[in-house]
Amino acid sequence: MTWQNSTKPEHDRNRKKENSGLYKQLKEQEKREKQERLSFLEVLSESICLPPDVLAGAPIVTMHGRNAVYIENHKKITEYSEEHILIQTKSCKLAIEGKRLKIDYFTKEELKISGLIRRISYGEEA
Repeated sequence: MTWQNSTKPEHDRNRKKENSGLYKQLKEQEKREKQERLSFLEVLSESICLPPDVLAGAPIVTMHGRNAVYIENHKKITEYSEEHILIQTKSCKLAIEGKRLKIDYFTKEELKISGLIRRISYGEEA
């Protein structure tokens, strides 16, 4: 019975190694498919004279000075404080940094953030 105890952890390590390679391949394939889909949407949008962001659901960020920002095509608000707001969009994460930040309103299509906006940055996709 002692041989079973010593081989089980080794078996688990080997299985995790094999699975991590498989998951890595699946993520890479998913990333390639998404890039192909986005380039197809760009070609399609040009042929029917629509901006690519309309078809792809890209975030549309409109700033009014340093005190207000409007964001269209958002999915959800993932973090919220007076200094930092993180918003998930269909294609990336948006980070808004500043002072006295607040969400004035949000609808299914758009949200408005006001306060002293210092930085807006785009992050990796979630």
